[in-house]
Amino acid sequence: MRPRIVLVGLLLLAACNGQDSESRARKAEQKIRESIPDVVGRALDQKVTPDQVKSAQQALTVVHEYMGEVNGVLDPVTVNAIQAFQRAQGFEADGLLTARTERRLQDVAAQVATPNS
Repeated sequence: MRPRIVLVGLLLLAACNGQDSESRARKAEQKIRESIPDVVGRALDQKVTPDQVKSAQQALTVVHEYMGEVNGVLDPVTVNAIQAFQRAQGFEADGLLTARTERRLQDVAAQVATPNS
């Protein structure tokens, strides 16, 4: 009888520890998710005009980073294209259409549009 009680006790202990470990893992996962910045969300919230976005979309199309509709709407596809361009230029890929990014984008697009003969 005694070995059965010990076995049941060990099984209960293992079951409780499993739930505890799972709970800790879920909490750790949540903390990790909360610590990762929402880059795309932040980029989508930026204050840019539709004309700025349209100009960026046109230039991104010229440099082959954007294949979406040139419509002046800042959407996740446009943000991803901005990020890809920023990475290619060695900039921080935050998806923000800063003055620096806009200038460089226009410069690169102009170079691509008028290659040296």
